Amino acid sequence: MDKKIGQIIEERVRLQNMDVTEFAKKIGVERSNAYNIFKRESIDTNLLKKIGQILNYDFFQDLLEEKTKQEIALKSKIDATTFYVPVKLTEEEIERLGIKDKIIRELK
Repeated sequence: MDKKIGQIIEERVRLQNMDVTEFAKKIGVERSNAYNIFKRESIDTNLLKKIGQILNYDFFQDLLEEKTKQEIALKSKIDATTFYVPVKLTEEEIERLGIKDKIIRELK
């Protein structure tokens, strides 16, 4: 992540055309503290969650490394997909695996 979390928060505030005074009031801090948040490199997770709820934005996604984002995307695709792979099994192997009934149901 190239940007500091404070910079990302400030961008989201401005994108919503929210002035700093209104933002500060909504998160329960003084206006000067809101500006301090914009300068931060790190932030308490509870405060980030609160800010995210107020701005309707998931800041935690911005904090993930690109590799982690790709892994999450791949996992969600795998979870949502059924794969059919041809496998040769003997009748004995099918019974040992306990999948005979399932195979019969799938073939009907």
